[in-house]
Amino acid sequence: MSGFDHLGVEARTALNLPLEERIAYALDDHWIGYSRAQQTLDTLSDLMNHPPTLRMPNLLVVGESGNGKSTVIARFRSRHPVHSTVEGHASVPVVVMEMPSEPSETRFWTELLLALSIAHRDTDPVQRKKNQALSVLRYVHCRLLVIDEVHNVLFGHPRQQRHFLGLLKSLSNELRLPIVTVGVREAIRALHTDTQLSSRFEVLGLPRWQIDREFLRLLASFERLLPFPAPSNLASREMAIKLHGMCGGTIGGLSRILKKAAVHAMRGGRERIDTGTLDDIEWVRLANYGRQADAL
Repeated sequence: MSGFDHLGVEARTALNLPLEERIAYALDDHWIGYSRAQQTLDTLSDLMNHPPTLRMPNLLVVGESGNGKSTVIARFRSRHPVHSTVEGHASVPVVVMEMPSEPSETRFWTELLLALSIAHRDTDPVQRKKNQALSVLRYVHCRLLVIDEVHNVLFGHPRQQRHFLGLLKSLSNELRLPIVTVGVREAIRALHTDTQLSSRFEVLGLPRWQIDREFLRLLASFERLLPFPAPSNLASREMAIKLHGMCGGTIGGLSRILKKAAVHAMRGGRERIDTGTLDDIEWVRLANYGRQADAL
């Protein structure tokens, strides 16, 4: 389909869809395998395939809010879905749970049981929940446990923090299972309160994007996904600087901006996204939400 070389195959097909379906395609989530994301996926694969040892390696993935941490984890889990073994038993290679916002051990085991889709009672004793969770993790042959929002540990009393750090250490020891924790940069401070635990967690950062070749490649990848008949030239100097300033260097912010701009342009009958489109949409950087709230 000559003339649409700026688009990927699926986006070219989407050009022929009715307006609302074309908008739905633009709003859908599409994976972009930029280099840091691929490096993280490779590291997760290496961890999952690590043989059981007395001192299992673990990983702390850190980055700004909205900079792709959860997306990478979701991508990895989709590569290792739940399946049945030849014996007919369920196998769950990757279990992803979220650290409770108010750190308490009973809520931790509740969240893990929910992630495992195991029926239980909230009023069950802590030890019962723990035994149940550990038993199920072994039964389903879990090979990697991911704990998202691990920085929530910081919201607890120092005694609670120490207790949870000890819990993570005992989990890794008892199951001989790699643990991946995910959070914002403050999570590094939480883990470093325990020198033994911090030495077990390699830190992998997803830094803010800078205006460099990698960012321009990212913009070009987004352009191939947006079904517009004319090139938007997102990787041009003018557009790159403007988009970087709007998103604050986070891929989540960039994705939301481009989706919103795409919808605005399509409904307005425009053939591409340009600087005028970006000026037209209402957008507030995440870092500026507080100042906007103060002005209301």
